[in-house]
Amino acid sequence: MNAVLTFRPANEDDDPFLRALRAQFDSERLYVQYWDSQNESLKKTILDLQFRAHSQHFKEVKNKWETKDNIIEFDGMPIGRFIVCGDRDEIRLADIIVDSRYRGMGIGQAVLDTTKVECMQSKRPFRLHVEKISPAVRFYLNQGFCSIEETNTHYLMEWRPSTIPGNTLYSYNRQAL
Repeated sequence: MNAVLTFRPANEDDDPFLRALRAQFDSERLYVQYWDSQNESLKKTILDLQFRAHSQHFKEVKNKWETKDNIIEFDGMPIGRFIVCGDRDEIRLADIIVDSRYRGMGIGQAVLDTTKVECMQSKRPFRLHVEKISPAVRFYLNQGFCSIEETNTHYLMEWRPSTIPGNTLYSYNRQAL
């Protein structure tokens, strides 16, 4: 039997799932699982603050850009989320999180492939920010993204479709990271 991967718009009923997904991701990113077990209330407070900060950030993103906030479902069960936003000049992946039990199954690839098709059709570059220490950096490089800017903590990466007039697949050299 084949499993079915679908994307659907997020809604208010998804908030408990999104809160748990963000907590899982931030726990891994902040190594919360290694903190002293006596600090359970501190852990919960920090994860709640992370959720609220991300929610506020994405609310601002949604007010500034045309946005698609999507739930990733695997056989009808929510397993992830991604937010794509854009304007007439670009499309951005604002967020992507997949439940740790479903990573490595090609789900991120499916999100990128779907968004790349939209970029090709609309003749817009595909951009995203990624933390420099994230293992996702290699994944994005393998998907044809290049670093076009960087801060102390993040890379701004870009994939340009060959459909952009006057553009070969890449008009600049891939930067080694």
